[in-house]
Amino acid sequence: MFCLFAFQNVKAQTTVTGTITEASSGEVLPGASILIKGTSNGVSSDFDGKYSITFSGTSATFVVSYVGYKTKEVTYKGSNVLNVALSEAADSLNEIVVTALGIKRQQRSVGYAAQTVKATEVTLADPVDIAQGLQGKVAGLNITTSNGIGNASSRVVIRGNNSLFGRNTPLIVVDGAIVDNSELEQGNVGEKQETYKDWGNYLSYLDMSTVEDITVLKGPNAAALYGARGANGVILITSKKGGERPGIGVRYNVSTNFSDTYRYTDVQNEYGGGFRASLFTANPKLPKTASGQSFPSILYPQSWSGNPYPGATGIDSSHGAIPGGYNTWDIYSWFGGGASWGPKLDGTQALWWDGKTRTYSPQPNNRKYMFKQGIEKTHSLSFSSANDLGSIRVGFTHREADAIIENTNSKSTSFSLGSHVNISKVLSADINAGYNQNFRLNTPEIGNNNSWTKFNIYGMSREYRGLEKDLYFGKDLYDGFRVDFGGAYPHAEYSKNLFWDFYENNDRLWRDEFLSTIKLNAEITPWFNAFVRTSVDLIGTRFEETKNTIKPDGISEGGFNKTVSKSKTFNTDIMATFHKENLLTEGFNASITLGLNNYSINNSGVEGRNGSTFKVPNVYSLYNFVPRIDDFTPDRSNADDFKTGARETRYVVQSFAYIGLLNLSYKNYLFLEATGRKDYTSTLPKNNNSTFYPSVSSSLVFTDAFDLGSIKETLNYGSLRVAWGRSANAAEPYQLDNTYNTSTFGNSTTITRPSNIPPSDLTFQTSESKEIGLSLGFFNNNLNVDFTYYDIKSDNQIMTSAVSLASGASKVTFNSGELTNRGIEFIINAKIINNDNFSWNATFNGAKNTNKVVSLADGIEEQEIASVFGSKGAFMKASPGENYGAIYGTDFELDDQGRRQVMNIYNKDGSGEVVGTQYKVSSDVQKIGNAAPKLTGGLRNVFRYKNFSLSALMDFKLGGDIYSVDHAVAMGSGLSPETAAARRDGAGLPYTFPDGTTANVGMIMDGFNVDDNKVNDRVITPTNFYGVTYAGWSNLNRPRSLSVFENSWVKLRELSLTYSMPKNLLQKFNFIEDLSVSLIGRNLFYIYTTLPQRLNPEAINGTGNGQGLQWSAFPSIRTVGFNLKVGL
Repeated sequence: MFCLFAFQNVKAQTTVTGTITEASSGEVLPGASILIKGTSNGVSSDFDGKYSITFSGTSATFVVSYVGYKTKEVTYKGSNVLNVALSEAADSLNEIVVTALGIKRQQRSVGYAAQTVKATEVTLADPVDIAQGLQGKVAGLNITTSNGIGNASSRVVIRGNNSLFGRNTPLIVVDGAIVDNSELEQGNVGEKQETYKDWGNYLSYLDMSTVEDITVLKGPNAAALYGARGANGVILITSKKGGERPGIGVRYNVSTNFSDTYRYTDVQNEYGGGFRASLFTANPKLPKTASGQSFPSILYPQSWSGNPYPGATGIDSSHGAIPGGYNTWDIYSWFGGGASWGPKLDGTQALWWDGKTRTYSPQPNNRKYMFKQGIEKTHSLSFSSANDLGSIRVGFTHREADAIIENTNSKSTSFSLGSHVNISKVLSADINAGYNQNFRLNTPEIGNNNSWTKFNIYGMSREYRGLEKDLYFGKDLYDGFRVDFGGAYPHAEYSKNLFWDFYENNDRLWRDEFLSTIKLNAEITPWFNAFVRTSVDLIGTRFEETKNTIKPDGISEGGFNKTVSKSKTFNTDIMATFHKENLLTEGFNASITLGLNNYSINNSGVEGRNGSTFKVPNVYSLYNFVPRIDDFTPDRSNADDFKTGARETRYVVQSFAYIGLLNLSYKNYLFLEATGRKDYTSTLPKNNNSTFYPSVSSSLVFTDAFDLGSIKETLNYGSLRVAWGRSANAAEPYQLDNTYNTSTFGNSTTITRPSNIPPSDLTFQTSESKEIGLSLGFFNNNLNVDFTYYDIKSDNQIMTSAVSLASGASKVTFNSGELTNRGIEFIINAKIINNDNFSWNATFNGAKNTNKVVSLADGIEEQEIASVFGSKGAFMKASPGENYGAIYGTDFELDDQGRRQVMNIYNKDGSGEVVGTQYKVSSDVQKIGNAAPKLTGGLRNVFRYKNFSLSALMDFKLGGDIYSVDHAVAMGSGLSPETAAARRDGAGLPYTFPDGTTANVGMIMDGFNVDDNKVNDRVITPTNFYGVTYAGWSNLNRPRSLSVFENSWVKLRELSLTYSMPKNLLQKFNFIEDLSVSLIGRNLFYIYTTLPQRLNPEAINGTGNGQGLQWSAFPSIRTVGFNLKVGL
């Protein structure tokens, strides 16, 4: 540092201001880039095209660029005012972009694929978070949200999966600060599809108003300088640093958005709750009380403790004995309280659980009863200024959101600072800081957890009326009505007072974050500059789970859980650059950069979970429950006992790296970059804890290098780029050593060995990438095309696999396996019409990726990625030779002629009576689909007419399958319309039921009957046909392929209509610089989808690698609203 300060007086400091305009029209160009050539010192023009830049010395060359305009180099000649006019030209990809480590370069010099999106494009339709704002806008960038819910965690993947079983999300870098984009641990965010609560990740908490632009570095070659963290690509987020004009600028944005559910899955509305009766009789009837009153039974069985139906008779529930001496579990597994194989919804007068008589009739809108209109309000205020001392921006944003689900809301408040400060003649500093405070009350439970969601999807028979809402708000909470209406399985699990769950069982999350980056720049000489950048990310989280008592005594069966955690992340870069123009010969320029990086993350947390009995009612404290957290000894025979107690966690990772870059250029048309990084990490053994990551890339602007003659009249710009690079993923911490587990047995403490054999030679998982790209500009830059082909090989996969129990352990971690990604990306940008009063621009991007599992390890033929429905359900597995994302499951057994095989279901009494049929299903799993899409992308059209602009974004996913549990359960439990059509008398063949009644509803399973040794002709009931074919839990095999569907879709993702107040009108208000108002819509509707029954195409649980399994989907959610922006 002493050396840096010693140069303070070597050079004078010069400040230049000016305006960037369009040469033909004189219109100002906001957001133009002004860069001091050969340095990283640069600024952007403000809304009025004005800029101010300070540099050391008295000579400089300014490189001025703007998207779609010819870059201009202007030499400083002593005047402190320098205005620059840019012309539209061939050099369409010549703007300044931010690359790895925050280094700024001309786009034409970059030899790998890097795509920049301005914040104005990301936030145009006011997305709930920045990840969703990027959907459909970057080629090769796939973004999905957990179950399609707004403000949930986003799964972000660039160019497919590079890790078989680890994380495949890119590194997130904010102003040089490396941030952790993992989902919050309270979210239960593993690959388990059945139970999932999502509290978001970093991108869902980021204040979008602070963002200037986002650059996506797409491959290991682009991200090699990030070493062990860059294998999955990098997303660089650059924050605003203030205006470039003198004085104080004020900006105020306000937006209000309304969210609604739509596109509910199709259900039938002809038959109500029930199951077993439909196997006994053609005319299922409601059971009756002793006095002869009918009552709907499926939700409120006889064993309910508040049963108002004493002496009830009839077959009244969905589980129990069925024809042939079987139980429902033996043949049909279970459906839950939503089974709707019951009586016709014919308007019969029935006695309901509250003692009132109502009609037994369809409730076609009862699923909407679970949802309400959501509303989100955001206010953002910022102040910015600039003078000779630098520039500054101070911002404040407050957001409140009331979700579409009862008693679910959130609020956030953030403060931000972005500045550039000229400290001395040589030194300047970039300072960014932000504080973000968040609170969330509850979050939707997705998947099939034992919660209201399970009731919503599976437990809602077609007569359900939602009467308990009035019950809850009336607080008439007498015995039996606090939570469960049913005391007998399965009704206690499904028949809940939903609004008790909503309001009395609450989760609360408080999250506070302070993120700051300070970068000290030294322009020491015209040929030597350096910077030191350090960042800190401090996050504190508090989570509380409260469960009110469900018993009339007011004290028992409650609960309280509290978790407090903190995270500290530090990152420091020290970089020095030597550059020389016209080295050896005119036009040959060279620079070399050397640097160091140090990174550390330290996470810790404590959790306390106590007993279930209050000492003092409704006081939630770890010391107010019995047993108390500090005097509890668990009973090993009672698994629930282990829910009580305390737990402490810690997660520490450190790394250090040496970095080097070499950049060469010749006459601004031939460029070469070589980089190297040597990494050391704390998560691997000392003998394997370092590795080297090289990369080489080159770019040739051949339209400048060669005289193409008349071709340039059509082809204005052309560049060819090639790149090669290596990157890696390191192991998670604490996999190297034995850690023993402690427990208790009686009054003794026991110690058990770990189940995992610690690896002795674990090393980095590496990725090697090659790519070639072509950028073309046609017709005076009115049509631009960019094309990239890439080939990525990821080997030395970090795997954990089962081993023989004779080894003393059950699993081992090691390096093995190879995964490849090969694909293409394209971007087409067209200025279709460009007149004074009307313009039409269109951008189309797309990507195709093939993700192949090449190998696993010797003796391992497959490895599970994710699963649903237990050991006999559907799975995603990695298998050599298959594409990553393959879906497996039990399926039809076919005979040698390719026919499905059918088996008889015989009466258990040995009489030989056939009481039904079922398909013969394989005992082992087979490949039944693949989740990998064939093509993804987006199409954006922007129309401008005078002061109006209309922007429409459609994105799409073509190809790729999902296994839909929702479809399987709806078909098996009689909820889908297809099952109702089969039950109408006359829809099928004659069938005689066990009670002697008949109806023309019989069905025949297509296939060859192996018991009758002929083509199957056994007639069965619709309940038998659908019940044994689709539904089923882990105890029964089912042909899972029947619920595998291609999941292709095209969606209108964004629509915005904006009116900008004309300048001549604003001149009447001296204090208003600009004013615009927008009407916006997001996720408006699907233009095309291949899924049946209006299933939600984007409702995949979680953000892990199991993206082909869908369960318990929310309906689609769309948002409309308005936005007002004012600049003073």
